[in-house]
Amino acid sequence: MLILTQITIIFIAYLLGCIAVGYYLVRWRTGRDLHEIGSGATGGRNTARALGKTGAIVTAVGDVLKGVIAMWIALWFNSAPWVVAFVMVAVLLGHIYPVQLKFKGGKGLSAAFGAVLAYDYRIALLTALLAGLFSLVSRRVTLSFMAAVFCAWLIGLYLGASWEIVAGLFACGAIIVFAHRQNVKESLNPETTT
Repeated sequence: MLILTQITIIFIAYLLGCIAVGYYLVRWRTGRDLHEIGSGATGGRNTARALGKTGAIVTAVGDVLKGVIAMWIALWFNSAPWVVAFVMVAVLLGHIYPVQLKFKGGKGLSAAFGAVLAYDYRIALLTALLAGLFSLVSRRVTLSFMAAVFCAWLIGLYLGASWEIVAGLFACGAIIVFAHRQNVKESLNPETTT
């Protein structure tokens, strides 16, 4: 595969990630700017503040789908493992840092989940299961999801993924934890939340 094709696939993944479903849904339904509501993030949790549970579900499905589509494109072209790993990271970065919204997007869980789900459903489902188990034990949902997401690379390693994919999963986990750093801080110090 030509290097230009590989770079184009990665760039398309970033552009797909930039489709801020929650932002445009809230803008269309209410005329409001989602950046001025709640946390200012464009993901499902903040969309729920403006549109309720239905808005959150539509946003989550849309965000997962953009990760799935980005990965399908990479797999359709039989991309090398390093391209697939970069697609995971690119769709995530597009979601968190959409260029058309001055790099203010969501926090990435849904988009990354969609990409990993399309790549290898076992990694995605085992990560989700791990998050659920951590939540049952700790009763701290945010910390549990962050811990599970950060462990996804270990699941990939266990399942025999290539080193490029493992590195991509590690990068995605680190980026998502960084994007959620305020949530993690608040979860560790619940008395500081308002």
